[in-house]
Amino acid sequence: MQEALRPSVKKIVIIGMLSAITVPFILLTDIYPFFRFGMFAEPVKEEIQMEQFAIRYTHHNQATYLLDPAEVGLSSLAYLMRNYYYRQQSHIFLQRIHQLYTHKANVKEWHLLRITGSLQQPAQTDTATVATFIPIAAL
Repeated sequence: MQEALRPSVKKIVIIGMLSAITVPFILLTDIYPFFRFGMFAEPVKEEIQMEQFAIRYTHHNQATYLLDPAEVGLSSLAYLMRNYYYRQQSHIFLQRIHQLYTHKANVKEWHLLRITGSLQQPAQTDTATVATFIPIAAL
């Protein structure tokens, strides 16, 4: 009697293992997981981000302008803006720009702007004011 049960238990185990292996492939509705892993894998593509910095200043007559690097005599202004931003010292940077600027008596306030967006969709850019400096003489 025991010998008669063994082949059926063996068959049940084999059928169970085969079904456990094949059922997920039968129920799979798309082939996406194969593209994500294994020999069909594609590299994960990240959206390329654009990041720029600019300095905007406001005169006492409420007119706003973007600072030209030639006005303060700095050829590496873009590098300095990014460097001070990531060191979280943007306020100090704006103070130093105010000291270098020749027409500083007319300036009411300084703003450091961070412009981010996607290179694939340039119309969707975002501008944020990351630091503001108001000179004491302007108050």
